[in-house]
Amino acid sequence: MRKRILWKDAWQAITDSLGRFIAILMLMIVAVFTFIWLKMTGPDMRSSAINLFKNNNLADITVLSNHGLNQKDKQKIEKQSDIKLVEYSYLMDSTVNNSRRSLRIYSESKKISKAMLTKGNLPKANNEIVISYLLQDKYKLGQKLTLDNHSSLKHKKFTVVGYVRSSEYLDKLDTGQTNVGTGQLSGFAFIKKSAFKSGTTTGIARITYKKTAKMNPYSTKYSNYINDKEKDLKKELDKNISAKENKTKNKIAEINDSLTKLNVIVAVKPEYQSQIKQLESAKAKLEHLNKPSYTVNTRDEFPGYENYRSNAERIDVLSNIFPVFLFAISALVSLTTMTRFVEEERINIGTMKAIGYSNFDVAKKFIVYSMLSSTLGVILGAWGGFRVLPGIIFEAYAANSTMTGFRSQFSLVWLILGLVVAWACTTLAALYALKKDLKDRPAQLLLPKPPKKGSKIFLERITPFWSRLSFNHKVTFRNLFRYKTRMLMTIFGVAGCTGLLVMAFGIRDSLSGISKNQYTNIIKYDMIAVKNSNPSSKQNTDLLDELDSNSVKRYKQIHFTTLNRNLGEDKTKQTINVIVPKANTDLSKYINLMSSSTGKKLKLTNNGVIISEKLAQLTNSKVGHYIKLKDTNDKWKKFKVSGICEMYMGHYMVMNKQAYKHYFDKEYKTNGYLITTKSGKLQTVSEKLMATGAIKGINQNVNNKKTIDNLINSLNKVILILIAISTILALVVIYNLTNINVDERMRELSTIKVLGFFDKEVTMYIYRETIILSILGILAGYLVGIWLHSFIITTLPPVNAMFDPNMYISNFIYSALIPAVLTTVLAFIMHKKIKDVDMLDALKSVE
Repeated sequence: MRKRILWKDAWQAITDSLGRFIAILMLMIVAVFTFIWLKMTGPDMRSSAINLFKNNNLADITVLSNHGLNQKDKQKIEKQSDIKLVEYSYLMDSTVNNSRRSLRIYSESKKISKAMLTKGNLPKANNEIVISYLLQDKYKLGQKLTLDNHSSLKHKKFTVVGYVRSSEYLDKLDTGQTNVGTGQLSGFAFIKKSAFKSGTTTGIARITYKKTAKMNPYSTKYSNYINDKEKDLKKELDKNISAKENKTKNKIAEINDSLTKLNVIVAVKPEYQSQIKQLESAKAKLEHLNKPSYTVNTRDEFPGYENYRSNAERIDVLSNIFPVFLFAISALVSLTTMTRFVEEERINIGTMKAIGYSNFDVAKKFIVYSMLSSTLGVILGAWGGFRVLPGIIFEAYAANSTMTGFRSQFSLVWLILGLVVAWACTTLAALYALKKDLKDRPAQLLLPKPPKKGSKIFLERITPFWSRLSFNHKVTFRNLFRYKTRMLMTIFGVAGCTGLLVMAFGIRDSLSGISKNQYTNIIKYDMIAVKNSNPSSKQNTDLLDELDSNSVKRYKQIHFTTLNRNLGEDKTKQTINVIVPKANTDLSKYINLMSSSTGKKLKLTNNGVIISEKLAQLTNSKVGHYIKLKDTNDKWKKFKVSGICEMYMGHYMVMNKQAYKHYFDKEYKTNGYLITTKSGKLQTVSEKLMATGAIKGINQNVNNKKTIDNLINSLNKVILILIAISTILALVVIYNLTNINVDERMRELSTIKVLGFFDKEVTMYIYRETIILSILGILAGYLVGIWLHSFIITTLPPVNAMFDPNMYISNFIYSALIPAVLTTVLAFIMHKKIKDVDMLDALKSVE
């Protein structure tokens, strides 16, 4: 019977203080929900991707050559060790229906990087085609497509029979570059292999390896293994370059020989004149072919692959910071709450000890109360963290990705850790507060706890200041220092919430300005156009005509090349864009080189290079240091850093002609242009430049801007959720601490009401302290938030981007406004509670 009464008392404690129970429950829900959500979202995103890659047998490496892949190339590829599968496919790029829209046409892949059918069916006839599902609003099932470049195909017109996804294309907006149309691919398509004419040169080789089947494709181990394979394969394939060059020269010699013979025949038989024209056309194409080269790509080069990996890693960064502060705040507030609970139960504790209950029996009520509230909070928070929010965040990122098939996972480790921390925040806090009372004798516990002795505070010793204070203000300051624990808990609680808000709003601000800053203040050109290595005189003339047309605002000749280096924690291959202007004059009209530290303009020197800020950070480079990077032949080169420029997206190196000659040991020669087009003319200019035949590739800044905007939009959704969580936490913290303050001083408040204080005066008597502590907490929170923001913006951005480090006044206003509004709203709630207090009951003797 005695035990039943004990348990009944424990359950009754919950109903008698339901508000406190719910407050602890909410603290645990918010903390555990955020902890598990942030810890699970990154792994869930990676797991979903890995499952997709496995189901479609995504290639580990792809190989392409601008001259196609011949038998000797295939021998080099297949000679590698550890190969599991190799599949060869044809490919070609073509504009569609005589429009700007261009597609990359592959022959159907049956074993590696298989296409995922989303609607319709795969091609069954040589004149059938399936296209990217992203183009289904442009081309309907059954519609006829005319491929403008069809010389390698058996048919010119194809019927759309289905839509597909490809795991090699994960970016919805950037499909890659091409040498037709505007220079930017609109999508991809698949046709039957037999739809290509016999004798067509193989376009692409897809390779998978045995060892990678058991590796996590997002692991450093996988990256290192594939990077080594890529390096070795490229080295072997490059040995075939001279043979391909000789083959081209031999073909030209054969054509010249045939032309010589035909010219003799044409003198007698003029009808053979057309054959001469054909041979001359073939000769011209061969003469203007670029030097043979091989492109060996890992998965990192697949459009959207690296962005998706980066997005998942951004969540991982937040998961190591945000939950720590949430649990710290929850622990502090829970300790205050449970300490107050124990103090309220002091006389009951004494009664139970007096009638013979053991210390453990006495503690049961507090153990049940704290464990039940925290466990329920963990269960509800974990459910949302495991099942609800990771899927929502995945969808937010999937809005810019073709990734599908989200898989939510369960982690017993994170659940147990969340439960242990929650119990530590509540149950251990209760037992700590109970420890002293359990040591006291029942006779002591049955007496009310004596009030704290009054003592002079520091401010009272400053007589000129203290003497000018009113009675109410003197009481406020005395009470603040009288209840030091509650004062510190309130300051820490509000500071923690404000700090998280400052961090969240700061990240949002750091994201919002970089796109405009990058492509308005720093990068001012619209595109980089790179020339073919050996254009004809007519192609050059046509190119210059287009550059001087009314659609082009200005252009500047440059030499453009790329360097690379494996950087970041994952040592992923990063491309560095090298820009060498023909003349240094008016360069600022195209790219604004400003010092990232001083804001001053940087000048190009004859013995140094200017590099972008993120590249400097990743390589630990400073002005005067040397930076080592690999060229396109995989050879290391060393450059002296003469300046570090502000740059938020991509890696850049800028140097003048003299520095280029020095570091590359070759004569300077222009091979491209920085081009600024007139408003609305970007795609028109791109199309016309490609049509000249002198341009082999165009990089439009609009695509880079889309990449930044996608990153910003996805992260903004995460940040908004973190702001909402911080706001809820602030509400629970301020309510709980204010409620405790009112409850434990109810006799004091009743006394001053009896002495004649009006209701509003009584509320302000106690709420004046809350306002002061909240202000102090907000100011302390600013410092916490500034530190958090500084840490996050250096670790959160992807390896090829930076965030704006500046913090804006609006951030601090919003971060202060939220707790201030919550404090004001809760003041009205507390005012009603104080107003409804029965003074006689509150002042009854408890002896």
